[in-house]
Amino acid sequence: MVAGEVFTALDDYMWKLTYKWATRAHPNKPMHWVTTRYYGTFNKSRQDQWVFGDRDSGAYLLKYAWTKIVRHQMVHGSASPDDPALAAYWAERRRTSPPPPINRATLRLLQAQNGQSLICRGPLLHADAPPSSPTEWDQWLRGTRQAITTRKITYRGIETSDGVQLRLIHSSCTARL
Repeated sequence: MVAGEVFTALDDYMWKLTYKWATRAHPNKPMHWVTTRYYGTFNKSRQDQWVFGDRDSGAYLLKYAWTKIVRHQMVHGSASPDDPALAAYWAERRRTSPPPPINRATLRLLQAQNGQSLICRGPLLHADAPPSSPTEWDQWLRGTRQAITTRKITYRGIETSDGVQLRLIHSSCTARL
């Protein structure tokens, strides 16, 4: 089974669960009333009329089928990262690989701030250059996640000429604000 089929099956299952809940929550209402109340085109960027949501708040459940499917690039034959003759091949794979699996907002803020705290101008993450080996990537990702989850790096609204904008700063820098 390919991912698209699995996501469609999950969406079907979620529809059945939400419909079952809605009909039990309103046992004396007809099917048309239940579907009109709980289903509609809540996501304006899609033409899907069977999205479960709340008309008052605009909140809705995302569908699995909306998930972008990213295919993995296959490794050529018996290519090994330890083979010095294939160093260029592995460097190219790392260069064209997608961004690391951390929060998109955090990654965007890190890039916008050039990896520096806006208060002390010190590096938010201790990495002079992008990782070049799988081991370095693993260490960098662990360090990044740990810095954010242990609150060594925090999100802070900083007042700018455009209004208040979200920025990343060191937790120790918050006393300077």
